[in-house]
Amino acid sequence: MPGPRNKPKRKLKVKKERTPPPSASQIHTVVPEAVPAGGPCLTLLVNEDTLCWRTATQGATRCNIHHGQFRILYRRYTDAAGIVDKMNKDRLLPTHEEIMGYTDWRAALEKGRLVRQYIDAVRVETEGRHLHAGRFGLEVDEAHRARIRFLLLEMINAQDTLARLHTCAYELYIPTIPCAHEIVESTGGPSFPLHICPPRPMEELVAVSETDTRVWEVLRKERRPLVRAPETGNEDLIEILLAERKHALLTEFSLFMDPECKTIREETDSPCEAATEAVVETIQLCYQQIARRVIFHEPTLFMKSLDKTSLDDFFQSSDFDVEDAIRLIDLLTELIGYTLKWCKDAVADTLILSREDGDATPTRNNTEDRLRLLGGYILKPTPMTNETWWYLLTLTNPPNDMEHRFVQLCQNFDDLITLLSFCALDLIPSPAFCGNQPGPYDPSISRKHLSLCGVAVADMVSPRPTNADGLVPTWGRAKKRDYVVWSEQETRAHLFAAIKNESDEFTDAFIRELAARPDLFQVIIRSETDPDQVVEIFGESPGEELASMRVRTFEAPPPAPTLNPPPKGEGEWTVKRSALDLLHGTSRDTRGYLTVFRLNPKWLFRFKTFPVKYLLVLDAIPNRDHSHLARNLAWAALCARGYGEGEYTLEKYTKAGDKAVNERAEECFGWMPIEWTWTLPFMDEQLEDSEPTELAFD
Repeated sequence: MPGPRNKPKRKLKVKKERTPPPSASQIHTVVPEAVPAGGPCLTLLVNEDTLCWRTATQGATRCNIHHGQFRILYRRYTDAAGIVDKMNKDRLLPTHEEIMGYTDWRAALEKGRLVRQYIDAVRVETEGRHLHAGRFGLEVDEAHRARIRFLLLEMINAQDTLARLHTCAYELYIPTIPCAHEIVESTGGPSFPLHICPPRPMEELVAVSETDTRVWEVLRKERRPLVRAPETGNEDLIEILLAERKHALLTEFSLFMDPECKTIREETDSPCEAATEAVVETIQLCYQQIARRVIFHEPTLFMKSLDKTSLDDFFQSSDFDVEDAIRLIDLLTELIGYTLKWCKDAVADTLILSREDGDATPTRNNTEDRLRLLGGYILKPTPMTNETWWYLLTLTNPPNDMEHRFVQLCQNFDDLITLLSFCALDLIPSPAFCGNQPGPYDPSISRKHLSLCGVAVADMVSPRPTNADGLVPTWGRAKKRDYVVWSEQETRAHLFAAIKNESDEFTDAFIRELAARPDLFQVIIRSETDPDQVVEIFGESPGEELASMRVRTFEAPPPAPTLNPPPKGEGEWTVKRSALDLLHGTSRDTRGYLTVFRLNPKWLFRFKTFPVKYLLVLDAIPNRDHSHLARNLAWAALCARGYGEGEYTLEKYTKAGDKAVNERAEECFGWMPIEWTWTLPFMDEQLEDSEPTELAFD
C-alpha cells in the first residue's frame, strides 16, 4: 500500500567539488631514457616534424645544441609558472568594481603594469609548454592539457582586465589635456559608427595572437629560417618565437616606417608623372597621421604611447605586444568603416601641418587646438576642403556602393554634392543600381551629370519584365460574343533623389523644369522640414492617382493573325502600387524609401545629418528602362544649370554634360599645382570610337 513507510529509498546526490587546475609543481616532466652515445638526437626541428640530424651526447637524448636550448627553455617557463601560481594565489588582479573606483590615472596605469607582468608570465609558460611538447618530447597528459586550458583562461581574463584598466586611465587622463576632450567628442566616441562590427572579442584576440601563420609567411617571403644566427645552444627559443611574432606583425606597418615609400608608390595612381613624388610623400604622411589618430582613440594603445617619442619608438618598444599589433591592424583595415572619421581628420591634419613652418612645429607643446603625440600633432577637426576630399578618396580607394559611408563626413548638402562630384569625376565607381549599360546612354553617365549639377541620386529602378507588360489577351471568359478579355499593365521606372532643402537658383529652376514636362515626369517632393505626410505632387493626370504600377481589364476582339495593331485599352485602372507607397510603404513587396528602405546598410542617406528635399520621379511613359528617365532628368538638370536649352538631342546633351564636367573639375581640382593634369570623363571621347543609334528620349 502506498504510504510514507513504503517510499522507495533514494540515493543521496553528493555535489562533486570542482577540481582546481594543477599548479606547475604538480605536473611532472617525463624525460626520455638516456640513449648510448652515438644515437640520434630526439629533438624535432622547427617544423616539429623532422628529427635533428645531429648525434646525441653521452647520457642524453639530445645533441649539445638542443640540450642547451632545452635547459634555457625549461628554466624560463618553470620560473614563469611560479610567478603565475603566486600571483594567482595572491589574487593580485583587480576586479571590475575596484577598477571603477580609481580616481587617478597614474594609479590605474601602475596596476596595469602589474597585470602586464602577469600576462608576460602566462605567455612565457604557455609558449614554453607548447615548445616542450612540440619539439622536446614532453608527454601530453591530462594534467598538461588542464594547465594549458587554465593558462588560456587566465590570459583572456588578464587581457580583459588590462584593457579595462587602460580604458579607466584613458577616461581620467583625457580631460587633463587641452583640446583632447573636444577631439574625442567630435568623432562620436569609440562606438561610432553603428554599421561596423565592434572590436574582436578578447577570446578571439588571444587566439589570433598565439597563431604563427603570419610568422611562417614572413619567413618564407624573407627567405630565412626562424633562428637568424647559427645555433650555439645558448638560444632562448621562447624569446626568439615571440620576437618573430612581433616582427611578422610589424611588417604590416611598413607604410609608416618605409622612407622610400615603395608600397605607396606601387599602389598610388597619381594625376600625372609630375605629381607622383608630391602625392606619394603626402600619402605617407597621411598614413602616419592615421596611425596617430587611431592610437589616440584606442585607450590601450594611447596609454602605452605616453612616453614614446615617435611611431617607430612606439612600434619597437616592449610595451607594444602582439595583441596591440592586432588591435592596430584591425583598426587600420577599417579606413572606410569604423575609423573613417579618424582617417578624414588625419588627412586634414597632414595638409595643415605640411604647410606650417617646419622649424617651429617640433618645439610646440599641447595647446588649445592641438595635442602632441608620437612626434606629431593631433588637431581639432576642421571643415572638409576639396584637397582633403581628393586625398581621402585617393588614399582609401573605395569600391562601388561605398558612397554612403562618406556621407557621415558631410556637414551640409553642399558637402554631399562635393562628395558626389568627386565620385562623378571617377574617384569612386558608380553604384550598382545604375545598371551595367556601356555606351553613351549608360545611366551611370546620367547620374554623374545629375551629381555635378546638384542632384543626389540614391536609387534607380526599372520595371520588372513580365509577360503581362502592355496589352495581352487572357483566358478569361468575355461577356460579349467573339470577344476576349484583354489585360493591360503599366509599370513605371522611378528614380529617388535629393535636392537642397533651401530655395536657391538651381533648386527652383530644376523644379520648374520638371513641372513643365508632365509628358516626361511624374514627381513627388517631400521636404524633411515639412510636417509628416505633407508632399507636393505634379505630373499626374486629372482625377487619377499617381501610380507606380496599375492594371485594368476590358473586352475586345481577339488578336488577329495579321499585323493589325492591338485594341485600344479602356476602362478604369486598378492601382497595385501607388507612388506614395514607394515613399511610405511597409509591406514586403513595397519597401518605402522613407520607412523600410532607409534602414538598408547601403542606403545613401543613412548617416545624413541635415535636412533635404526628397524627389521621387516616375517615368510618364510606362514599361521602359530607367535609362530613359535618368537621361531626361539629367537633361532637365543641365538646362536648369544653364548648360543646355530646348529639346534633348545626344549632341546637345554631350556638349552640356562636358561643360558641367569641365566647370566642376576646375572647382574640385583648383587646388592642384598648375603642372598637374587629370583625366576627365568627357562624353565626346566616348563617342569618337562608336556610332550610337539615337534613342527616343522625348
